Amino acid sequence: MSANGFSATASLLKKEFIEHKIPFLYVPGIFVILIFGSFFISAWRHGKNWEMASMFVPANEGIDIFNAFYSVSIILWLGYLTLMLFVYFSASFSADRKNNALLFWKSLPVSDLEALGVKTLAGMVMFPLVIMGWALATAVLGFVILSVVSATSPLVAALNSGTNLWTTLNVEISSLIFVSMSLLWYLPIFTFVGLLGTVLRGWAIPAFILLMVMVEVIESIVNFAQGGQISDWLSFRIEAPFRIASDMADNIVGNAEFEVIEIVSVLNFVPAFLSRIDWTEMVAGWLFAAIFVYLASEYRRRRLAA
Repeated sequence: MSANGFSATASLLKKEFIEHKIPFLYVPGIFVILIFGSFFISAWRHGKNWEMASMFVPANEGIDIFNAFYSVSIILWLGYLTLMLFVYFSASFSADRKNNALLFWKSLPVSDLEALGVKTLAGMVMFPLVIMGWALATAVLGFVILSVVSATSPLVAALNSGTNLWTTLNVEISSLIFVSMSLLWYLPIFTFVGLLGTVLRGWAIPAFILLMVMVEVIESIVNFAQGGQISDWLSFRIEAPFRIASDMADNIVGNAEFEVIEIVSVLNFVPAFLSRIDWTEMVAGWLFAAIFVYLASEYRRRRLAA
């Protein structure tokens, strides 16, 4: 890539970040403040109850509660990220027509295809990194708070007696693989709704939902039963990453003596998770995503400027 091309890409990425920093930067911060604020209020109002409950928890027989919560939080962060990216792609491919941003990117040495490629890059790399940064910041803050509370509450100290920073490192690496593969799995869905947004603008999400409902209804009528092959495939496409993680956790949690490290261990989780991915579906999805981005860029090139 030439210096001018790299500068144009950096400028477009900066533009995307500035225009979408509220859902990816500010709103997660508000969530973190509300969650930890609620925790402090609970500790302040029910501290005596915590102390009484601590009598029923044997000392040093707790679980790794910190890493358990951190692992669950990654699932929640991915759910939030997926929802926000769905909304982002539904609007970003056609957002330039709303203001003078069209003149901005037209003045740069990039084509419509390159412009949409940068938007896809922002959605698949830049914004997920921001959210994962929030997840890590939440983990650090949560660890500090749990350590402080453990020093004053026998209950929390007993419950959290299994904390292991080596497990935290495994959580971090495994979560990066999990989130990255999940986003790559959802790439064709994101780019398809982006294509709808290019044509339909603000009606992209209702149109996507309507298409899903129409497929379900038509197949139910044709098969004289609920759903069908296409509906099942769409459900599989949407649920697969969460279903794989859930099944893996259930297999281990079924053992009454399991430890958190058994679930999040890089040596255990990563090979098992990657082996359960349908790679044929994954690669096919990437090809369809490329087609959707190309079609959206052609629509922009031919119709948007007009």
